[in-house]
Amino acid sequence: MTESVPPGSGAHLLQLETHRSSATVDLLDGARLTSLRFDGREVLVPHEGRDQMWWGSFVMAPWTGDLLDGSFSWSERRWQLPCESGGHASHGTARLARWISTAPGRAVTRLGDDWPFAGSVELTADLEPDTLRLGLILRAEQDMPASIGFHPWFPRFLSPGGASARVELPPGSRMLLRHPDGSPSTRYIGLGPPPWNETIRCSVPQAAVVWPGEGTLELSWTSPFATVFTAHEQGVCVEPVTSPSGRMDDDLAAGETLELTFTLNWAP
Repeated sequence: MTESVPPGSGAHLLQLETHRSSATVDLLDGARLTSLRFDGREVLVPHEGRDQMWWGSFVMAPWTGDLLDGSFSWSERRWQLPCESGGHASHGTARLARWISTAPGRAVTRLGDDWPFAGSVELTADLEPDTLRLGLILRAEQDMPASIGFHPWFPRFLSPGGASARVELPPGSRMLLRHPDGSPSTRYIGLGPPPWNETIRCSVPQAAVVWPGEGTLELSWTSPFATVFTAHEQGVCVEPVTSPSGRMDDDLAAGETLELTFTLNWAP
């Protein structure tokens, strides 16, 4: 792997490259993965004027999904966060932050003023000819609840005239049952047929995005959970998360960390 941006240079793009692959991370856009190419094929939905939530691959921390009404209960009290236009607090604060490159393939940011507990998030990226490995570490400086994740958008069609993408999940995967208001329960039921917009508890933490006749992106991660969204015409999402979307199941003490690794392997 090579990186064209030296730490401390002030440049805002981390550009990783091998002879068969390339990846670009924008540090001014929440350390968003803006491009990922294998053998010249772009496997992420491009910007093309889309809203921030709908393209590339962005980091989620210190929570994932929507916190309904921007509020959550923790440590025997109710906490309120700023809400966005949809009326909820969405996908954490890290995606809105500016990040700083600290070493080749490594960047860090603070959790920010909108989160009531001090801490930081670090992203690592390592690119090989057929594989990108992403690492995410949240470091708590105060006691806090937390969940972290990645939100990649994979294109519905890899090339003009190509077959539509399909998501393959491990046998025995189950989906989270949600309350009528959309808030997550603690119960799981059998996974119904696609299209999906569900938090999945995987029997094995892996999945595949298949473009028939063109290639497969094999995905694996270090958590039992993923949010899987296949109901949009532009693309599909397989989002590794450490807690079901809309929950923060990990209580971190000051000095503790929460970690997640996400591996994307291209099989032409």
